[in-house]
Amino acid sequence: MPLRLKLALQFSVVTLLLLLAVGTLFVLDLRSDLQRSMDSGLRSRADDLIAQLDDATGPDSSGPVGRLRLPSGSYGQVLDSSGRLVLATDDARSGPLLSPAQAAAARQQGEHLFDGELPADQGRGRQQVRILSEPATRPGLVVAVATSREVIDEAAERAAIQLLVLGAIVLLLAGPGAWLLARAALRPVERMRAQAAELEARDAGAGLTVPGGRDEISRLGETLNGLLGRLHEAYEREFAFVADAGHELRTPLTVLRGELELACRPGRTREQLVATVEIAAEQTERLIRLAEDLLVLDRDEREAVRFTEFDLVELAEQARRAAWSAPRSRSVEIVVDAPEAPLPVCGDPDRIRRALDNVLLNALRFAPAGSQVRIAVRVLAGESRLAELEVTDSGPGFAPEFLPVAFERFSRHDAARSRPERDGGGQASTGLGLAIVRSVMRAHSGTATAANSEGGSGARVTLRWPTGTRS
Repeated sequence: MPLRLKLALQFSVVTLLLLLAVGTLFVLDLRSDLQRSMDSGLRSRADDLIAQLDDATGPDSSGPVGRLRLPSGSYGQVLDSSGRLVLATDDARSGPLLSPAQAAAARQQGEHLFDGELPADQGRGRQQVRILSEPATRPGLVVAVATSREVIDEAAERAAIQLLVLGAIVLLLAGPGAWLLARAALRPVERMRAQAAELEARDAGAGLTVPGGRDEISRLGETLNGLLGRLHEAYEREFAFVADAGHELRTPLTVLRGELELACRPGRTREQLVATVEIAAEQTERLIRLAEDLLVLDRDEREAVRFTEFDLVELAEQARRAAWSAPRSRSVEIVVDAPEAPLPVCGDPDRIRRALDNVLLNALRFAPAGSQVRIAVRVLAGESRLAELEVTDSGPGFAPEFLPVAFERFSRHDAARSRPERDGGGQASTGLGLAIVRSVMRAHSGTATAANSEGGSGARVTLRWPTGTRS
């Protein structure tokens, strides 16, 4: 069912309930007002009867029934202590308005109002009347006056019918009116839906046409545009990632194919075949590292961080020992600058260690022989407690144009691509090391920054993330 039809139906139902409630209250209030007016009139007629009784010179309480005068439509009687009629209006001589018990109660309790019945005119059954009884000024007598409730019932019935007719007209206008209003209000939503249905992933950055104003629909459009912008950015990143990954994979695969084709040619010497196998093994190792880095990136972006408490100083020492055991680091000194006391922090120690290893790997690749790579370990106090790992080296540093994209996937410094591997072996960069570092820091709600040391000699990579000890 369309939303605008649902809104129209709901509005009609609410309007119907509101009309019923208002109409019922109005009719009840009208009945109450008319009855109060009727009661006031009965009191006035009772006073008139008492005055007529005081002025009467006819029979006393034991004499025959006399005559009283009241306006048309009213009934009046004077009864004695036994409930017998003493005086009555012409149309109230058919029988007493009060029973002997009611007459006795009126003499003892004073004024009493209640509903009763009287024979209707021209023998049409009985009619509902409103009766007032009160003691007369003459001892032993009670005055009773009555008037028909037909006026109240007819007025309430006419009001109810008029309200029903008016309510039906309001409902006939409210339903289509609500549908038209809902249609006009939801027209921008339908327009945005149609635009969203036509958008392709590559065009999501264009966004939707947001209506003017600051209402809920415009805020919805702005929120959707923000979401589409993020999706478009993610699409562009993934598209570039796939393209870069394909480019990175194509190079070692092309080399492998060429070397294998050469190996298959006749007349190849043993030395040539051995060289071909070594090149193939090197390219295969490069493919393995690239695949492992891709899997690490995917896992880091999909899996939630499992925070545990660990010693940041001990983690830096473990990374130093692991890096120093590699052949490439034998000519470079690795120093950990940390306090003697442990620094308990919270985070995922495996991921933090992986990020630190990648930063150390880059620093060792460019650090000159006999130089020093320093790992600074700190916990910064402030509004939020921050853990910090800073790795500095004495290499050539980052090119200024490389710094803005240092943590992008497959971004490599020109020197990294052209620099020969250090004596003793090593691994060529896949261009994903710093991208993994940034992914780890993002998972910890932290930051990774790269800069050149003061004076332009060496690079500095800083990792920071909010942390704290577990209670």
